[in-house]
Amino acid sequence: LAGCGDLAAADAQGDGWKFNFTPYVWGTSLKGSVASLPGVPPADIDVSLSDILSNLDIGLMGVGGARKGRFALFGDLFYSRITSDSDTLGRLFSEADYQQTLTFASAGVSWRVLDEDAYHISALAGLRYYRLDNKLKLAGAALPTTKIDHTEDWLDPVIGLQARFRLATNWYASARVTTAIAGDSDTAYGLFGGIGYVFNKSISTVVGYRYMKLDYENGDFLFDVEMT
Repeated sequence: LAGCGDLAAADAQGDGWKFNFTPYVWGTSLKGSVASLPGVPPADIDVSLSDILSNLDIGLMGVGGARKGRFALFGDLFYSRITSDSDTLGRLFSEADYQQTLTFASAGVSWRVLDEDAYHISALAGLRYYRLDNKLKLAGAALPTTKIDHTEDWLDPVIGLQARFRLATNWYASARVTTAIAGDSDTAYGLFGGIGYVFNKSISTVVGYRYMKLDYENGDFLFDVEMT
């Protein structure tokens, strides 16, 4: 996961604009309380990475940005669609098919408040948009086929800090913390820490751990989860 328009490979000397884009893979699990379909009560969920991968239809993730001097623009997109089906209990319906599409996208600006040879620290500010689409189909048996659809979207202003530290030749450590302020979410914050390697002036890679806490409630809709 590259860091909000601050990719290490884009740190070559020069005064012009520098651009970066990084597709990434977030192998995430999901845990919390969810009530995302009308008429369906809240449920406690604990879904492992292997469960998500076995039901994943598509996942698109990428981060990119542009930087000039201390100023930078950044964007981050996460999109996933998961489908699962199972036989239902009882004789009212024969089968249940469920599809969830989760999207969140961030965009904003950053400023390097400290810019040294061995490290730099940036302040971040922007917006993060969330959209959750749920579809449940109960195939008919004693009762006719029933479909339940619900879409919820919301927006949060986000601030944060990001840092990168040189560890050795070509090696660096990266860290980031963000939190929502006065947005639609009751709670929304994220943490990331990783170790990166710079191959050349154009290419680098990083592996690490990402944690995201999201608590949003609107009427009967509840999405109170941890993604790790």
